[in-house]
Amino acid sequence: MFESSTPAPRFKPSFPFKLPPLRGGLVRFLLRAGVLVVPLILMRACFITYVPLDEIGLRQVSFGMNKGLQKDLVQPGYRRAISGYETIHTFPRNVQAVEFTNDEAERGADHRTVAAINVPTVDGYPVAVDVTVLYRIADPFLVVSKFGFGRGYEDNVVLRFTDPAIKQHLGELRAEEFYRDQRIAKVHDLKKELADKFKQNGLELADVLIRQYDYPDTFQQLTEQKKIQDQSVLTNRALAKQAEVDTRLKQTAAEGQNSINVRSAEFQAQITGLNAQKDFYERNKHAEADLLVKSAEAQGTEEINRAMEGAGSDKLLRLRKGLAILNGIKGPIYISEDPTDIGKISH
Repeated sequence: MFESSTPAPRFKPSFPFKLPPLRGGLVRFLLRAGVLVVPLILMRACFITYVPLDEIGLRQVSFGMNKGLQKDLVQPGYRRAISGYETIHTFPRNVQAVEFTNDEAERGADHRTVAAINVPTVDGYPVAVDVTVLYRIADPFLVVSKFGFGRGYEDNVVLRFTDPAIKQHLGELRAEEFYRDQRIAKVHDLKKELADKFKQNGLELADVLIRQYDYPDTFQQLTEQKKIQDQSVLTNRALAKQAEVDTRLKQTAAEGQNSINVRSAEFQAQITGLNAQKDFYERNKHAEADLLVKSAEAQGTEEINRAMEGAGSDKLLRLRKGLAILNGIKGPIYISEDPTDIGKISH
């Protein structure tokens, strides 16, 4: 009866499935909710970003008065990030690890793994050392300023400084000293050097773990040969030193014997001189005594001769004759008169 003045559409949309009929109140609720939620979602996508708890951010402004990278750090949480005007770049704030190892079982997606460090020891043995470097980003602004965004700091700082530092410090050890106290001192110096270099590039060294040492297959044989050679060298040195000591001992003994002979000769010469002086002194004193005796005898003879020539000499002669007679008589002598009466004897 009534005809529509609006012409029928030429094309009609077709859907592969049909929506269930909805009540009018539910549709209006969904529309109202969409009006509220969609702007929030758009605002969240265009004006707000989320910085995870284990990360730290840097804000980069694309244009305007504050264009460029900002030094102020962006802390974790929901932060302002106007799309097209500024961007927040995030960096891990937890401890990161770089493994130096040849063991495939230790490789993982959560850290970087490179080949073990071949350390040439001072005695010529190459030792493959497994090392773990633990570090964190201390100054993101400095890191980005030097190495840009991304993980370029691992190549330019961690790998670049760790490999030569380990070769330098541990290379001063002998192969067998890797399990002795000398290694601890070298690792301490290594950590100190790496900490300074990391700090200059915005990183903080947490620790350096020297975990394992792999010696070459010929190490045992070469070590035995070297020990034999070292023992031979030490033996030859000991023998040479012993020969030197023997030579010095013989030289000292010869010098001592020569000194004894010289001293003995000197003492013998002194004794001979003293004996000669003694003999000379004795002969001199004997000669003086003989001279005195001869002089006394001569003087006595002279005195006797003088006495013979003086008064009473005849009486003395008679006394001597009487004594001579008495000395010539043998046997008992009976004296009836005074034998000293020289007057009677003379008659």
